[in-house]
Amino acid sequence: MRIVLMASVLGLAASIAAPASATSLKAVHYVSTKHPIGIGYEDFAKELKKDSNGSLTVRVFPGESLLAAKAISDGLRDQVADVGFTTMTYTPSYYPHSILLNDLAMVGKDDMAATFAITELFTMHCKPCLEEFAKQNQVFTSGMSTAPYVLIAKGDLNSADKIKGKKLRAAGSLWDRFARSVGATGVNVPSSEIYESLSRGIIDAAIYAVGGLKSHGLADVASQVVQLNLGSFRCGSLYSFNTDTWAKFTPEQRTAVFKAVSVAVVRTVNEYHKADKDALELAKKKNIPVVQPDPSLAKEREAFVEKDLPGIIKNAEDKLGIKNAKEFVSKYKELIAKYDGLVKPIENDPAKLSALLYTEIFAKLDPKTYGVKK
Repeated sequence: MRIVLMASVLGLAASIAAPASATSLKAVHYVSTKHPIGIGYEDFAKELKKDSNGSLTVRVFPGESLLAAKAISDGLRDQVADVGFTTMTYTPSYYPHSILLNDLAMVGKDDMAATFAITELFTMHCKPCLEEFAKQNQVFTSGMSTAPYVLIAKGDLNSADKIKGKKLRAAGSLWDRFARSVGATGVNVPSSEIYESLSRGIIDAAIYAVGGLKSHGLADVASQVVQLNLGSFRCGSLYSFNTDTWAKFTPEQRTAVFKAVSVAVVRTVNEYHKADKDALELAKKKNIPVVQPDPSLAKEREAFVEKDLPGIIKNAEDKLGIKNAKEFVSKYKELIAKYDGLVKPIENDPAKLSALLYTEIFAKLDPKTYGVKK
């Protein structure tokens, strides 16, 4: 009898110490595990297991091992995966507000502040944004931003006069418009072809992150880096959840997701920064001049951003069918200014940045109702 009783007590203790049945989530992205987003996903998996007391675990499928880059949005919709990195430009008709956001890539220069601003904008101030995700059977949780794009050039382009007539690799219509505004020509070249295009003279400079010096071998062909901040790619949802998966979470588990996302998002942005620092060290070794923008070029940049905004708003209204475009842009600028002020004093402290992201945004969302179908 004593043995049976002891076994029962031990069994009860074990059931209290561990979750009865942990839920395993399939997470998907299309980059390598060493990419900033890949590193962020590994952090997300660790943090979520910890914050949910082991009730939620994550298996990450990197590098298109489960879904190709352009198939992730549909794959999340159809619950092939539970959570994933969605790049909205691959399916622009699904996410009109995100395409508008992509046109605002040069509004605000701090990529951490931009990430926080986008996250608050979508989760707290833009019901149509959340509805776009809901139509794809997804729940939006966080924005993102790459490191700033700069000019990686072959030759000297550092002045308003020197850049005229040059061919610039432009990753989208925004940068194509910028090229035209300074008297240059935008050339649509995929990132995989930047090296060859620069080495063969098809382009004179790439509008791309400094990290490209290392990741794409551009340090072997570039002769100048002009640190003119030309915005960054921000048209991605780092952690989109399948709505049906999200509905099965308890409010406590959703809170755990918010905490894990707060850590992982900051890690991702900081990994982009690290890649840039490593690339700048490589530039130094190879004697590639890394220069601040000439005042004439910086002035052209600022003038372009302000002149471009009315056209962005009109395009969003006429072609994207967004009725609140003006309000969306105004709120985004307001949030960029807010987070510029909050992020700067703690920019070198990841723990404080994660706490800021959580307290300013996620702690204000109701885990009982956020993302849940009514």
